[in-house]
Amino acid sequence: MQPKPVIQTELFTSSELLKQPWLPKLTRMINESYLVSHTDKIKFDPGKIRLKSDSELSDELGSDGFTAVAFSDGDVVGTASMKPWKDESLWKPLDHFATDAVEDQVNDRIDQILNEVSLPGDYELAVVALPPTPQIRGKGIAGRLVKICEEEVLRRRRATGDNKPVRIMIRVIRENLGDYWRKQGFVPVGAQAGPKAWETLDPFVMWAMIRELSPQ
Repeated sequence: MQPKPVIQTELFTSSELLKQPWLPKLTRMINESYLVSHTDKIKFDPGKIRLKSDSELSDELGSDGFTAVAFSDGDVVGTASMKPWKDESLWKPLDHFATDAVEDQVNDRIDQILNEVSLPGDYELAVVALPPTPQIRGKGIAGRLVKICEEEVLRRRRATGDNKPVRIMIRVIRENLGDYWRKQGFVPVGAQAGPKAWETLDPFVMWAMIRELSPQ
């Protein structure tokens, strides 16, 4: 049995990210991660490139976004990011795309913020990626990185003195990752036809999912 890799993690603002000598490795790892689809129902075009430049992730996060990065023996072995949520007002109710049955009912708290065009949120969890190697995947690294990002979001909320829950959003391909993120405590609250920009080989439904974090 191979020993469990020793993992160190660190948090970077979008501007700090641009100064890191390992940024090209991070970009390459993210692009490789998005093409690992042997277990996915919806597959990406083999020529898909998630990040077309080393600065694209920083640009995407904006000035208020940040990234958690995991390292093992100096190599980049995982990442997760947070950025302010931008509501595009293109969402439909879950049952708009229901197939075999109407989706599970969302709890009353979520029903209060859901309508056909708008989904309020605070931050978006994005670009959660690991290298396509069995030595790294399945070791809890992704969950650890997500937790670090959530702790930073809560730290920022507490610093403002605001005790309202923080609404964390995530966009996922329903057919591939909907069940996984449900298990992580996220609840689907809206859906839309998968954007062509995601470069998949088949049509899909994109879910918006939410998890609320209490700063107290």
